[in-house]
Amino acid sequence: MVARVAYVGISGVLHPSKSLYKLLFSRLPVDDGHHDYEGVPVLERALAPWPDARIVLTSTVPWKFGLPWTLEQLGPALAERVIGSTYDDLTTKLRRGTRHLPLSDADYWRCNKSDVVRTHFEWLRPDAWVAIDDESIFWTRDERRDHLVLVDGCRGLLDPAAQDRLLTVLRGNFGAETVDVGP
Repeated sequence: MVARVAYVGISGVLHPSKSLYKLLFSRLPVDDGHHDYEGVPVLERALAPWPDARIVLTSTVPWKFGLPWTLEQLGPALAERVIGSTYDDLTTKLRRGTRHLPLSDADYWRCNKSDVVRTHFEWLRPDAWVAIDDESIFWTRDERRDHLVLVDGCRGLLDPAAQDRLLTVLRGNFGAETVDVGP
């Protein structure tokens, strides 16, 4: 049984979304000094008080580049927390319906992020969960209020407001910090 799960996107969360950034600013994030996975230390610090918290990746990055490559990019502290990715879990491990079949690839790709997280949560059944993403479509009012850390896709977790929201949502779902990590 998994007690605490953070559903984590990568692009737009741990670094600016290249496509959104290009659309809005007519240049790439690297042109303004950004780099991939620059928000990893922020997420590491935020999760530190809950050593039993696990991560499920909601990004397409593990599908595209493989989970081992993705874990390497996340670094050891976050990689050790990762228990899977929504794509892999829902298309290979999930058992549903009378025939106990996982989602097909086509069904998975038709889902929006809120449906993916909701389906994964219903399958995994953690005691508590949060979602960190830059996609806002179709989350319920209760999910938005209690579980979602919605970040600006051009700033991700580098935004101080997103960091404040993350700590609020983590405390609200995971309880009081179980480890003192200092100021």
